[in-house]
Amino acid sequence: MNTHAPAASRNRLRSGLPGFAALLLAGCSHIPSLHQATLASYEPTNVYREHEHLPMRVKRVALLPVTTITEDATLQFGRETLEPVLLQEFTRCRQFELVPVTAGQLRLMTGQDTWTAEERLPADFFEKLKDRFGVDAVVFARLTQYRPYEPVSVGWRLKLLEVEQPHILWAIDEVFDSRQPRVAAGARRFAKENPEAPGLASEVEGVLTSPRRFGQYTVNSAVATMPGRARVILSGQP
Repeated sequence: MNTHAPAASRNRLRSGLPGFAALLLAGCSHIPSLHQATLASYEPTNVYREHEHLPMRVKRVALLPVTTITEDATLQFGRETLEPVLLQEFTRCRQFELVPVTAGQLRLMTGQDTWTAEERLPADFFEKLKDRFGVDAVVFARLTQYRPYEPVSVGWRLKLLEVEQPHILWAIDEVFDSRQPRVAAGARRFAKENPEAPGLASEVEGVLTSPRRFGQYTVNSAVATMPGRARVILSGQP
């Protein structure tokens, strides 16, 4: 009887190998998720800053109506969806007092509902904005890409111009594509750190399927590249 024991043991070992291999494969399948959890968030690179810090004189900024790069219906829908998000995120940055300018107000002052930083502006454009709203600078916002279905993608062209002797203080032109691992990692991290429904685990993954939430992440990332405020050190303090 004992002479057959080693053979039986070998048979049991062979029969257990497939299950053991499956466990190994299952364990390996978790490695990409672990990698994604530790992957650095995407950092926009197509950014211009005139200076490291915003001028102290820039305290009140006008936000013009969002424009789109084409008249495509999807982009128009994206503009309607993300314009409130853009306003929200610029307000949250607290770098200055933000003054939203409506299409109706702009039309009364300039004859057009929207303007872009790339087109020829009226000679008194900035002067009128300053006189009407008391602003020191103006943000031109353009939606350049909007893909609301998976994989979601949003592109922004944002420019901050000073109204006195108009010139660019800050500009960014970026497309955030969720197919890029670092973009996806950054979006998940944003959703986790800025939950709309605390405790809802599905929200972290949901940011990659919600055009509005993903758009919120893209604006937050874009605005984060703006020059900060210089730290004011009072006399006699370290």
